[in-house]
Amino acid sequence: MSEQNRTVPRWFRGGPELHQSLLDLTAWHPEATEIATSPRAPDDFATDTMLEFLSQELMRSGYADDWSVTSHGQEIEDLIDVFHRIAQRRWPAAG
Repeated sequence: MSEQNRTVPRWFRGGPELHQSLLDLTAWHPEATEIATSPRAPDDFATDTMLEFLSQELMRSGYADDWSVTSHGQEIEDLIDVFHRIAQRRWPAAG
C-alpha cells in the first residue's frame, strides 16, 4: 500500500475512519503499522500483538482523570473489538 494511495485492507471490518485512527495510533510503532497496513488478515501472533498494543494505548490515553472513557478511548475500544472479532474467528469457542 503506497503512502499516497492508502486503502482500508479487506480484512479490516471497522471502516475507513476507524482504520485511519488505527494508522494514527500505530504511526510510532513499526510492527503495529505493518500489521495495520498489511493486505493479509493478521495471524494469531499479529492479532495478539495488536490487542496488547491497543490495550496499552487504552490504559495510557483512553481515560479521563475520573476514569471515564474519552472519545479517543472509545475509538481504541472499537479497534480492540475489531481485533477481538478476528481472534474469535481464529479461536472458536469450545462447545
